[in-house]
Amino acid sequence: MADQPLNVEQWQPERPRTLVDHALDVIMSAAARGLILPGERLTEKELSELLNMSRVPIREALRVLESQGVVTNEPYKGIRLMQIDKATLDNVLDVRATLESHAARRAIEKGHYKGRHLARLEAALNELTLMRDRNDAYGFASADTQFHRILCELSDNPVLLTLWQSIARQLTVIFGLSTFGKSMDEIIEEHRTLLTIFSSGHIAATEAAVREHALDQPAGLDFAAIIEERRARKAAMTG
Repeated sequence: MADQPLNVEQWQPERPRTLVDHALDVIMSAAARGLILPGERLTEKELSELLNMSRVPIREALRVLESQGVVTNEPYKGIRLMQIDKATLDNVLDVRATLESHAARRAIEKGHYKGRHLARLEAALNELTLMRDRNDAYGFASADTQFHRILCELSDNPVLLTLWQSIARQLTVIFGLSTFGKSMDEIIEEHRTLLTIFSSGHIAATEAAVREHALDQPAGLDFAAIIEERRARKAAMTG
């Protein structure tokens, strides 16, 4: 029997986890679950004590997050979690809508809206459902991010994917906070509707659906109220 060629999509060597990876996950999880709120300060010392690790991986994790816009570092203000105000949302979501609608168009043009390509999006949708059942806000936000990452991957345009990846972690924070203003069931249904339209192969309808999903649906959420409610809850727990 002849040797079968390796299928890169099926065989991917697992990348070893590092302390930096762990620090990134913990910080992102805290941000997506509202334990760290937009504008709040993060210090190497407190994170080092919380995670029981040296400041070196913490510092590197914060540098990665700064490069991706998740945290900011300003003189006299220190390192703080990204603000999620109207201006920030408008800018991030506008870029997201542009990239994802173009990705969806290219995916359909290449025939990547059915078969094994569609199955990848369906698997991401199943992961959303699983995270809902576990009531895992960070897992849910990560699965949401993965759904849209796959959509961009289906465009077969590595430049587009790289640009989208640059805002991916910002989106994860936004997706996580969204679950405090909208039920996970409703968010899943929105993705299911988008997937149905995409699987039709109708380019104009899909582009419109992607833009509506990226821009109009988040516009119905009052992030300022969500953040204030989480801040009041944190104060009550610590006070």
